[in-house]
Amino acid sequence: MTISRTIFIVALVVATSHSFTSRYTGRQSQTRTVACEASRRDIVSSIPAALLLQVLPAYADENGDLTTQMFNADGSLKEGVESEAKQRSVEFTWDFSDNLEMSEDGKNVGGTKQGNEVRLSYNFPFKWSDGKDGDEVYFDRSGGTNAKACKRITVFQAPGKADVTQLSKASTVGVAKSIGAPGSLKRLYSADIIAGRIAKRNDQTYYEFDMAAAPPSCGSSAENLGLGFCPYDNIFLISATILDDRLYSIVVECDSTRMWKLASSDLKRVRSSFLVDKIA
Repeated sequence: MTISRTIFIVALVVATSHSFTSRYTGRQSQTRTVACEASRRDIVSSIPAALLLQVLPAYADENGDLTTQMFNADGSLKEGVESEAKQRSVEFTWDFSDNLEMSEDGKNVGGTKQGNEVRLSYNFPFKWSDGKDGDEVYFDRSGGTNAKACKRITVFQAPGKADVTQLSKASTVGVAKSIGAPGSLKRLYSADIIAGRIAKRNDQTYYEFDMAAAPPSCGSSAENLGLGFCPYDNIFLISATILDDRLYSIVVECDSTRMWKLASSDLKRVRSSFLVDKIA
């Protein structure tokens, strides 16, 4: 038995006797820890990330899988190369409603209509295409990247009324359920919470979550690490807030190992640029 396998088995034994926790860090250096229910990796997800990442390389291919490439040793998401650049602004207005309202990549979908009661906005890098130049939306040609940096950006208002407890308890209830994720985001319901924090922007409180999902199976391919599950292949960066008893969320998706390494900082800035405010 190799040292890596021995470490992993010991970790499994230790992990089963400890509960899984998630840390929330606010902009004012305030941190609080909340208990989380175990995810679909009931045992593995509770192993300290630093220990798990010592084991995974023994099973990963030469280039590494998405799981090991996107996390630091402490379990936090890795930053890409910082790149301050001009931004494209996306803004639209809705009315307060008890129905699901949704926008995908800046366009209202599912019967959602323009209104004049609430303003929603976010920014994305100018170097990403807006889809009007012949390239796919979010296609990045800078620095020889030549790939789509972001899979999709979804903004939606959950149906019905909501209060802040839905978001404050999201780590135990489930983020997808708490934000009322629509069917187009069904993979969120099986995704794992990687990190969470609370941010303040313009006196509005935003709950931010980093989540990752893996395919249900990867067979005998190189993607299978031999640990009983597949590595993550989809990342979701979420920001959600409550305004006038309505819950609004943005979900920024990335499904490319290469692009996550190159664009993680840009993707996070898209998420943190999300603003919701009432029109006077």
